[in-house]
Amino acid sequence: MIWEALTKLSLLGTERGQLPGEAQQALLRLGLEADAPPEQTVLEGLALYHQLRRAGYQPAPHEGSSDTPPPSGRRAVNAQAARILQHIVQGRYRDALPEYLRLIEAGGWQLPPEQLPALFYYAAKRPAFWDQLRPLLSARDHWLLRQNKDWQPLAERPPEDDWQECSPEERAMMLRYLRRHAPETAAGYLSPIWEDLPYTEKKSLLEQLAIGLGEADEPFLEQARQDSRKEVRQAAVRLLTLLPGARLQEELYAGAARLLRLDDQGNLRIAYPDAPGKADKRLGIGRGGAGKYAGGQKAGWAYDWLSRIPPGRWETHFKKNTLDTMRLFLRGDKHQLLADAVTNAALLHRDHRWMEALLRHWWRTDNEARWNTALGKQLMSELPEATFNQLLENHLRQHTNYLEENSLPTQWLCLGQHPWSPALSKAVVQGLQQWLAGGQSYHWNLWHYKRVLKVGAYQVHPALLSEFRHGWDKRAPAWERWAPDVDRFLKVLSFRRDMRRALQPEQ
Repeated sequence: MIWEALTKLSLLGTERGQLPGEAQQALLRLGLEADAPPEQTVLEGLALYHQLRRAGYQPAPHEGSSDTPPPSGRRAVNAQAARILQHIVQGRYRDALPEYLRLIEAGGWQLPPEQLPALFYYAAKRPAFWDQLRPLLSARDHWLLRQNKDWQPLAERPPEDDWQECSPEERAMMLRYLRRHAPETAAGYLSPIWEDLPYTEKKSLLEQLAIGLGEADEPFLEQARQDSRKEVRQAAVRLLTLLPGARLQEELYAGAARLLRLDDQGNLRIAYPDAPGKADKRLGIGRGGAGKYAGGQKAGWAYDWLSRIPPGRWETHFKKNTLDTMRLFLRGDKHQLLADAVTNAALLHRDHRWMEALLRHWWRTDNEARWNTALGKQLMSELPEATFNQLLENHLRQHTNYLEENSLPTQWLCLGQHPWSPALSKAVVQGLQQWLAGGQSYHWNLWHYKRVLKVGAYQVHPALLSEFRHGWDKRAPAWERWAPDVDRFLKVLSFRRDMRRALQPEQ
């Protein structure tokens, strides 16, 4: 209707007619100026609707709030920093996004508003990225989140006294706000309305409680653990498993301890459990592992018990330190099951002492079957930056700066989860330079370094750019095959250097 009205008026001329009121209101909603000359309104309206028609897009009615957005309260970035984020969002330098956000946070900057929609869509599919983006959002940005239903799974809003009368989406937004700002009060809001909620909403709301989880949540979660729906019970159990000192955690520990014993030689033995009863199932036993280990379904039940106990509990149980307790699990019978269970438990409870001990053991024993797995890579990602750099620097000093293709150091570097220290950066890059310059072949055994260079471009500190522009032997037989990769490496470093200068102008 609007397109027809615009084309009709363009043929008749604005001096012979005017747009219907409905068409004028539609154009206003799409951002055209209300007081513009009629001929300008018609031309701009035709141009806009022509693009919309080509895209096959029908604008949906606005369903967000109509309140005025609050002020940002942060400093706006300069034009160069805004353009840099545009390049990142468009995909040319996408891997620089985490670093850009860290610089924004450190400088107290406001994110360029024109890029927020793209960042919101990206965050809606990536919880880990949302965890990094969210602290950088101003009150105005959170207001914007609430205006698009595609972004509402991320949005927050302060709770209202009558929130039982609100929609499920609104309650979810309010609960997210509470968990960020007053997590201990959330259960008090949920309890009065809990029994009247459908199980799908109960499950969704329980997932929100993972933020700010604390001992004040235990009574409410115990109530949810008695729900008639399995999906709700399982969601409550997952949260209770993470609460140190919770009654459920003690029940799990008591059941798991019954499965383990030391024989006369001090070796760890495991007795498979019987089929889980009703009480065991309410603890989450009987969910996984069947068929993965020798022992079939019973081995899977044993894994369910053992994989959720904080590893430190076994140090007290066996009266041994971390390393000696770890060796019990890695050298006992059914060692694959025990190793997987204790690794999962270390990750679940974020026990960095055990993570580091496990990784050092796999590295020392050259156990690729352990580190080259999803669990192994997750463990490498979780370790602190200082540990990452220390271990890899030591390794390269002892191995003449060369990285084997399938080695743990190469796998760890290529995850791209930790910034490289200057010492590690020089060891990796200069090691490649030396190997390229010293050979007479194309170095087929060095092709994994292409991946290392690609990742390193975003992890090496840009201050090393000037140093890394030099040292490449362009007369080496393999140089032609490596030149594009080295050029890309240097271009990314240059981009990141400019990004830092734009967001740290005083440096």
